[in-house]
Amino acid sequence: MADTHRQDAADLFAPLLPELALSRPEAGPDPRLVELARLLARRAAREWFEAQQREQTQRRS
Repeated sequence: MADTHRQDAADLFAPLLPELALSRPEAGPDPRLVELARLLARRAAREWFEAQQREQTQRRS
């Protein structure tokens, strides 16, 4: 009986797990987030490449 009471008290003071989970570890990464990361990486690469091209044309002039 005392062990059950202690267990109940421990459950009351245990940290609460978040109710909203964006992804479950066993399910792997969310495919929407993966696609968003790819899209943002492509955009950043394109902007960097264009900036490099502008710098090269300015040096030549």
